[in-house]
Amino acid sequence: MADYAPVDLTAENLVSFELNGEKVQAPAGTMLVDACHALGVEVPIFCYEPRIGPPVGACRMCLVEVEGMRGLQTACSTPVQPDMVVRTTSELATQGQESVLELLLANHPLDCPVCDKGGECPLQDRTFRFGPGKSRFHESKRHFLKPVELSSRIALDRERCISCFRCVRFSQEVAQDGQLTMQERGGRSEIATFSGDAYEARFTGNIIDVCPVGALTSIPYRFVARPWDVTNTPSVCGLCPVGCNTELTLREGVVRRVSGRDEPNYAVEEGWLCDVGRWAYDSADHTGRLHRAVVRDANGARETNMADALSAATLVLQRADGPVGILLGPAATVEEAAIALDLAGGALRGAVVARLGIPAGPLAPLRATRRAEMGDIDDAQTVIVVGGDPSLQQPVVELRLRKAALRRGARIVTVGSRRTGLADVAEHVDAAPGALHAAISDIAARIAASAEPVVLWDEAELAAEPAAADALATAIAANGAARQIELGQDPNGAGLRALGIPATGLRDALAAGRLGALITVHADPRSAPGRDAWDAALGDVPVVSVATHVDATTDRATVVLPSLTLWEQEGTLVSMTGRAQRVRRGADGPDGAAPGWEILIALGHYLGAPPAYRTPGAAFAAAAKAHPGLGGLTYDDMGTLGAPLPPPAADHLAGDAGESVAAGSAGLALVAVRDVHAGRAAQGSEALLAFHAPAAARVSAATAERARLTDGATARISSPHGEATLPVRVAPGLPDDAVFVALGTPGAAPESLLGPDRGPVRVELRP
Repeated sequence: MADYAPVDLTAENLVSFELNGEKVQAPAGTMLVDACHALGVEVPIFCYEPRIGPPVGACRMCLVEVEGMRGLQTACSTPVQPDMVVRTTSELATQGQESVLELLLANHPLDCPVCDKGGECPLQDRTFRFGPGKSRFHESKRHFLKPVELSSRIALDRERCISCFRCVRFSQEVAQDGQLTMQERGGRSEIATFSGDAYEARFTGNIIDVCPVGALTSIPYRFVARPWDVTNTPSVCGLCPVGCNTELTLREGVVRRVSGRDEPNYAVEEGWLCDVGRWAYDSADHTGRLHRAVVRDANGARETNMADALSAATLVLQRADGPVGILLGPAATVEEAAIALDLAGGALRGAVVARLGIPAGPLAPLRATRRAEMGDIDDAQTVIVVGGDPSLQQPVVELRLRKAALRRGARIVTVGSRRTGLADVAEHVDAAPGALHAAISDIAARIAASAEPVVLWDEAELAAEPAAADALATAIAANGAARQIELGQDPNGAGLRALGIPATGLRDALAAGRLGALITVHADPRSAPGRDAWDAALGDVPVVSVATHVDATTDRATVVLPSLTLWEQEGTLVSMTGRAQRVRRGADGPDGAAPGWEILIALGHYLGAPPAYRTPGAAFAAAAKAHPGLGGLTYDDMGTLGAPLPPPAADHLAGDAGESVAAGSAGLALVAVRDVHAGRAAQGSEALLAFHAPAAARVSAATAERARLTDGATARISSPHGEATLPVRVAPGLPDDAVFVALGTPGAAPESLLGPDRGPVRVELRP
């Protein structure tokens, strides 16, 4: 991770000063440590981390000599001034740095041969580079019981800690969960939680990344590998639409660690990860992983190899009584979707291609307004969050909003039916469930009055209220300084829309008997919103399923073709802000599985009309030429940090409007949200046991009482689309006359309560 703040040496407000005998320039107000780094002069640091907040000068490692100032100065907290004279390598500065390291090492254990940080440890590196070479301390070192489990995922070796305060400051100033503190004083100081309970929160793993020594280590990674027997691969998290940059640590073809990745322009996540993005990688191999292809016939299901399964799939598709449908799941890559479109124009000419997700039509005008990057939140005076709860759905967004409020003084306003995880830093505007339109005039006034606003809006809630979406689009367009960020629902929803793939049409064609077979690509319609309608539409239609894990669709598919996960294959995802980013291959995956893009190309070969390319890069290049929404990008253009796509046109996918279903007025409003902590990846991870919880219907105390239900009781919930049986959880802060459920929890069925278009729904709740 980068420990220094980026410095623009071409800025207009440059000041001149002397650094180690040379005349140099840096922007006024830049901290000396950052200016030195930008100018190629290394000043050692431990406590300084600009992403955490202003410098505190706790470790004293960055001591330098500044002419005219008494004693040595901490470069992290000393801004550059015109004509100042700075020496970082003078005898006085060198002695100061050596003395600090000598004191830090006085009690630091000689754990390097067994410490997980060994080989990638800033303390180790800076001791070699700036240390005295020999210590004058010969006393016995301190010893503690080791390690202490700070949580189920983080181990603390107390004697390694150098009291840099990075972890405590992350907890208090970035995540603002307020759990970590430094107990005791002086030589007895140690990291702990205020309550003494485990440090369980949404972003805890980041303290491992910021720790400059081996005091905080990952329990799942502990003693698993050393830096010299692993390879690190830059990639992107595909568990939510934020598109966080990650680094995959690989050993013997297996992902052993996922960590935050240096992102110098701060356009996405600033190097922070939520705990699901960090630790859910082990879910790739949890129960239900498909290791071998499966073919079902009159004699039942049998496992087979990929070649035989492709032959069987080819027969199914060739014998189909009508055109073929191709259904893409929300995490299907751009390459997989583009190849599906090519199959529909060639080997499976006339195939109907669609995606699982929310119809784009009602949101086209809103998406066409000025788009912001995540980094633009930093400079906004006002940030308005309309609907949704980023803390549950797009977790890293919460950190960006907290930073804007605490460090930038931005005004944060949330608008919706419930208070979110941002309640302690945001002003809340109440809107009844399904009635955001009632708050639009208030929202519009706030947008108009702000000189620099960013509006974040929830895809699901605004899609269910087209009138509110149109009014919000009008308000944003009216203020030239306003920009917007979509809080999307799907990891690659923006990428699939950029290819022009609609969310409507396929199910109706199935229901009408117009399709003779269906190919699903990382899509499980039998567990998706509108699952009952999908189940009825599918009937006995033969299905060829490209999937990573067993699900309701693979359980009935005629042919199952096992695919690799996003930790195991190449591809491209487009974030909710429209940034195209490359997923890179990490783990090898099961021997019997293959990348989804490769399976689809192979199908083209077996059908006698293969695409004209053989690699995911070539597939993307061909798609970028054919679809203006991809902006003509190539893999080289995206590099390791991605590249923004052009903004969508106002009429893009305007025909993808979905059904218009009246919600009615009787019953309780249903609020269904995607919660990354409840999804398959989190629930299938051994490391994330703290997040494991069954699906539940969350209601207010008054709503539960009227339904004659108590906390923990089982409730039957019915809607015009279907029924579900869920335990009840009475939660504070929820509005009356509403039921809140999380989608995507394995083994649960709240998706039955929704229609395929995710329109507004009212439900009945009874014992």
